[in-house]
Amino acid sequence: MNLTKSEFGFIWYKSILRLLIIVFVMEVISCCGPGRSGGRQRIQKKLKPLVFKQHVPNVGEKTITAAGPKEGRIGRLDPRFKDLVPNYNADIIFKDEEGTGEDRLMTQCDQ
Repeated sequence: MNLTKSEFGFIWYKSILRLLIIVFVMEVISCCGPGRSGGRQRIQKKLKPLVFKQHVPNVGEKTITAAGPKEGRIGRLDPRFKDLVPNYNADIIFKDEEGTGEDRLMTQCDQ
């Protein structure tokens, strides 16, 4: 089978084009997987419920790493008292022994 240069170049061009199309299609198909992993499944850790008195993060609430350094007490006459916001989260149990609702007042969380 004798091929001229132009026929040989055309066959070479078609085979390279087919190879590029196959690579492109395979890349598109591999992108259809969940997330950024390209279809690989991550091994999920089994979640465990929190133990009584355990926190997330697991540090005491009075440590510097939990809430940062103390700024001092805020009394009723303090000008920063008006910046406090009430927290109505049902998961938090407030003592509220005085019945004034002041126990729910907290500084604004900047998350």
